[in-house]
Amino acid sequence: MSPSMSEGLRQRIAARLARPQRLFVTPGGGEFEAWCRERPGTAVELVVSARALHELLAELGLPLAGLDAVQAYAAQQFAHYFGAAAQRFAIAPWRLGDAAGASALHGLDLAALRAEGQAARVRLAAVRPAWAVWLAALPAATRAGSGRVVWQEGEVAVVITLDHGRVAGLQSRRVQSLDDLDGPAPLAVGRPGDELAPQPGPATPLPDFLPRASRSPLAWPLAATGALVLATAAWSAVDSHRALAEAQAARERVATLRPAAPAARAPRAEPENRAAAEARALLAMPWEPLLSRVETAGAEAKPIAWLGLEASAGRGELRLEGLTPDRLLALQLAERLGMAPGWRQVVLSRFTAAEAGLTGQRFEIQARVAGGGGS
Repeated sequence: MSPSMSEGLRQRIAARLARPQRLFVTPGGGEFEAWCRERPGTAVELVVSARALHELLAELGLPLAGLDAVQAYAAQQFAHYFGAAAQRFAIAPWRLGDAAGASALHGLDLAALRAEGQAARVRLAAVRPAWAVWLAALPAATRAGSGRVVWQEGEVAVVITLDHGRVAGLQSRRVQSLDDLDGPAPLAVGRPGDELAPQPGPATPLPDFLPRASRSPLAWPLAATGALVLATAAWSAVDSHRALAEAQAARERVATLRPAAPAARAPRAEPENRAAAEARALLAMPWEPLLSRVETAGAEAKPIAWLGLEASAGRGELRLEGLTPDRLLALQLAERLGMAPGWRQVVLSRFTAAEAGLTGQRFEIQARVAGGGGS
């Protein structure tokens, strides 16, 4: 693997492990472009300006059982008000108690943002409306109260009406100043640049424009596994390089001291050479698609809890360990992996009761994968 490819893998793993930082973005998304250029290998939560959003609050009593139903309803409403342009909107639904609503992203291209982040090895952890992130950062007493809170960006204001903590009104308005808002003074006013750290207290809507299927709790443990693999490979490569350098120095010393003698056989460093070959094979493994495949298959077979991954890159073998409440789920997981491109001889090799302190049953899956040294 070339140094640039190795650095790319390191940055992808670092991005998966990184704690997301928040970045306020406005229509056009130039802030994110600069972030990607300057901070590869990081993670970011985009806080979207009200200028790039439309808002919808569903009427109480509508039969909207889940987020999919809320999203379908919101898509119809946005299409009614904005016509064909609404087909390009990304929609982030939310539901909290008997209140439901959705935000529509019209001033940013979500697909372009995701592609830009992937190309720059920046993990896009969430894409949320600024008003929602700010609302979650208000003191608990304010969020549990009744009255209006306002997120303001110049001439755009998002007015949120609370009724004992329930979102009873949500409207984006154009104003010259807060004096244009009739009625009592707002309980709180927020603006870009305010501290947005979430506070304990009543739950608030947290819509996210990223597709729900793309978010998996398995990302962190698998990223940690990938980081361990990369670190082990790098350490082995350093040790092997040092051993080979010492062997070369020994040959040179022998040649200097005994120039007339037959060439001396240098000390054999077969273990080190094998370690070097294994390190090179580990670095050459297609870790990103492999880990993504494991992550996706595990998400489909939820609830699966991963415990570890071992790789023998020279033989092209992987061993996965995890916990499951049901043997059938582990069998289905092995079947999904067996149907994935590049995966073969996938078997559920062990299934035992979990150790004390762990919940579920422990399983082990062994597989051969393309990209290693195995045939």
